[in-house]
Amino acid sequence: MTTCLLAYAILLAALFHIMPVNGLLIAISLFLLVGIAVGLIEYRKDIADLKADLKSQTEKVDSEKKRLTVEVKGSDDYISELKNKEAVIVSLYEITRRMSRELTFNEIFKALSDFLKENFIFRKSSLVTLKKEGDCLKVDKIYEVFKVDQDKDKEEGKECNYDDIVKTFLKDKTAIYTPRDDKSTCAAIPLLSENKFVGILTVDDLQKKDFDRLLIVAMQFALAIKKVLLYETVEALAITDGLTGLYTRRYFFERLGEEFERSKRHGFKFSFLMLDIDDFKKCNDTYGHLVGDAVLKEVAHIAKAGVREIDLVARYGGEEFCVILPETDKAGAMLVAERIRKRVEENIFKAYDEKLNITISVGLAAYPSDSEEAFDLIDRADKALYTAKSSGKNIVCEYKG
Repeated sequence: MTTCLLAYAILLAALFHIMPVNGLLIAISLFLLVGIAVGLIEYRKDIADLKADLKSQTEKVDSEKKRLTVEVKGSDDYISELKNKEAVIVSLYEITRRMSRELTFNEIFKALSDFLKENFIFRKSSLVTLKKEGDCLKVDKIYEVFKVDQDKDKEEGKECNYDDIVKTFLKDKTAIYTPRDDKSTCAAIPLLSENKFVGILTVDDLQKKDFDRLLIVAMQFALAIKKVLLYETVEALAITDGLTGLYTRRYFFERLGEEFERSKRHGFKFSFLMLDIDDFKKCNDTYGHLVGDAVLKEVAHIAKAGVREIDLVARYGGEEFCVILPETDKAGAMLVAERIRKRVEENIFKAYDEKLNITISVGLAAYPSDSEEAFDLIDRADKALYTAKSSGKNIVCEYKG
């Protein structure tokens, strides 16, 4: 291209009759000018190519940046998910550890209630304990907790039908999540131990996304309930008379001491009964000890059925029973004692092939009118019982100092 420009310059010089030297200078000038022009064109082209290349590189960088941004966001989401899972695991560990320390239904349900309030959105949760009646399972007790106390006022019309849930679980022990017509929900989970019912956990207005997490909590809860049931069984065996099912003499003394302290602290009255089966030795000698044992069990049942739930009936020893009647004066205690005596008298005791009539005598003493000391109160009731025996038996006598 340079040769062409030089020839072009000499040609121009010849055309205008210019001296060869001057023509050469002009040609060189023109060459330079044309070279500069061409250089500018090529420079612009190079600049355009550079811009295009830079744009391409920028697009690649932006694409890579976007890709990295997506990866970073994905990593952040993954890390966040891991942290959430870690938090769930930690919270599950904490609730498991806390429930493992508790030994009563009230305590473990309190632990569960606190956990639900802290980790779930719901309206109400219930623990339903069951009892066996014949071949059927029936609702025994219901423990409830509300997310917000004010929700108690909105309870009407939103209860889960526990009897229907029990029937459903007897057919299929699978947790259910049921929408209602009013757009609320009821989640119900069977609490199983060795594939046997230990209770039902229900949660009203639980979010669907939380249901699987609740199932994990319920599994741990069922294990805690199993432990409580085992503890209660062992404890009951330790304080229960094997023959009659009443409390033992040792446990009776513990409770009597507690009742004395409580009554002193609050200024309450309470009464104490001492019951004895009349002519029990003759019964044993005549009918045998197996019949005697049956009589003891039946009298214990009658005595237990004749008092309130807060009262305590224990086997004191042999054919003697004792009853603690909290917040009961002598007049009230006399009514209770007469009711038990009369029911024993009217009952026909059937043991094996024998039918017999049994009577009891009862001695009564009250705190604080007869004594302000536990052992003295027992002694006073025992003296009243001796009076009843001496007066012909089948009678209630109160202590008269």
